[in-house]
Amino acid sequence: MPFEWQVPFIVIGSIALILFFFGRPRNAGDDPEETPSGADLIERLQRTLGIAIVVESVESAAEAAANLADSVRSDDPGSGEPFTIRASFMYGRYATQVVVGGATESDAWAALAKAAIDWRNSDFQQVQMWPGGG
Repeated sequence: MPFEWQVPFIVIGSIALILFFFGRPRNAGDDPEETPSGADLIERLQRTLGIAIVVESVESAAEAAANLADSVRSDDPGSGEPFTIRASFMYGRYATQVVVGGATESDAWAALAKAAIDWRNSDFQQVQMWPGGG
């Protein structure tokens, strides 16, 4: 074979490319030891899903009871959980308001993320099938 001398160069080049792409240093926010805040996770979720998530309030059950007693909104009892997050999801002309809760604040943030994913995937009209159409 006349090209036997090129095989080692191809192998070495392939190994160099693999090391270059997978041996790169991580970005500043990608440290696995660093625990991101709820706001950072929601920001990543917004970019991933292509929607806007507007968090209106994060309150504990005690704060929610105090706010409910002070306000005239008796028709909105909240989620009944120790921590409640009120938010709005928006995508183009579609928008909805949600109230999620959890036993801890991190559980409430996780519930908000799950609700955003479920909402984004719930309606076929929200998934753009081709550029320029909808």
